[in-house]
Amino acid sequence: MTDTDILNPGEARHKARQRRQIIYFCVAMLIGGLIGFFTGFFDQGDGNLFAGDWEKLSLPPGVAIGTAIGLLVGFLALPLWGFTQIDDYKRELNYISFTGGSLAVLAGFPIWAVLYAGGFVPPPHAFGVWAIGFVSMFLAYLYAWLTR
Repeated sequence: MTDTDILNPGEARHKARQRRQIIYFCVAMLIGGLIGFFTGFFDQGDGNLFAGDWEKLSLPPGVAIGTAIGLLVGFLALPLWGFTQIDDYKRELNYISFTGGSLAVLAGFPIWAVLYAGGFVPPPHAFGVWAIGFVSMFLAYLYAWLTR
């Protein structure tokens, strides 16, 4: 006799959903860890991804392709699949968060570029654009959650 035999159908679905979420989270952590490991271990240059020293970055072609595929899965496929695995309320909050981060990047980069052109800020770089998206997603999620 398993634990699902003594649960009602709703409880069994809830436990199955929790298991899928844990698996999803572990797969996402594994993909992120592998990307970080391979990027750091096989880096042949002295560049810094976060500081924008692009001309000094160097990876073997196979590692670069594998890392790009991992990033595509980690930043596109997993989140989109994850939206299908959560309830309607959480899905709506995550859609708002995702949209807020996307719009912030679409607006934030050109705003940053013109402020740089005016001499107000340092030049745009990849980590800064990523940070705009990440922080904006968090703030949009927080706003959506607090205004419900």
